[in-house]
Amino acid sequence: MPTPVTTAPDVTCSGARRRADASLVGRLNTEWSGLCADPRTESAVAQWARRHPELSGCLALEDVELAVAAAGAEQADRILLALLRLAQAGDSLAGRTVLQLMLGKAVRIAMTRSGRDTKPALEHTAVAALWTTIATYPIERRPVKVAANLAMETLRAVTGELTHQLSETPTSPDVLAADLMPLPPSERTTADHELLDLLTWAVDDGTITAADATLILDIYTPAPGTEGGAAAAERHGLSWPAARQRASRAIRKVARALRTDVPAAA
Repeated sequence: MPTPVTTAPDVTCSGARRRADASLVGRLNTEWSGLCADPRTESAVAQWARRHPELSGCLALEDVELAVAAAGAEQADRILLALLRLAQAGDSLAGRTVLQLMLGKAVRIAMTRSGRDTKPALEHTAVAALWTTIATYPIERRPVKVAANLAMETLRAVTGELTHQLSETPTSPDVLAADLMPLPPSERTTADHELLDLLTWAVDDGTITAADATLILDIYTPAPGTEGGAAAAERHGLSWPAARQRASRAIRKVARALRTDVPAAA
């Protein structure tokens, strides 16, 4: 699977500008400000610090943000793992803290899917996927690159959800790229490789055949100087409707496999 998401947690430290509008992200930021101002959260953070040396010195939620932002990769992993352990043991504030630390990453993941749905709907999908990923993260199996792994699984879940919305209707190359490629055009220098990586994973996983993967590539990302679409179908000895149906069926299989690969919420 491609892992195009950057590795550092997307943290906005105390005092930095945050969205505070009526959107889901704005409401979450407003809620977070309220949590930071609530004296009861200070006692919770103090308990975290007593139980987990990684959080030593943290007296408030803002301190946790600052600690992650200032930490190197290994220390940030340890802090995030401590919070994930607390969250998966039933501490909702710890889970909410991880959500806030990664909220900016969820917003950027939603932005890469611009055009597939409205901005509010995309952000809602990304935040829901991130929350599920936090609740189900395999702490013991994946103790390194925690922020990157959280982002990757969120991206995978969002991609699976949006790809599931593909229909039998002919899909233009631009729309397919928005569904399956994780970076916007301005940031893609090897977009075809991103799609190839995804399809290679699906073939290796036994989800689709190599022939189906080749057909998808030929239809939607033909080699330079080569026509896609109906011309590609003809090269494969298929009518355009038959090729379109076969490609759509294969894409839905990939979507199902992506969703299956993300553990269900407990």
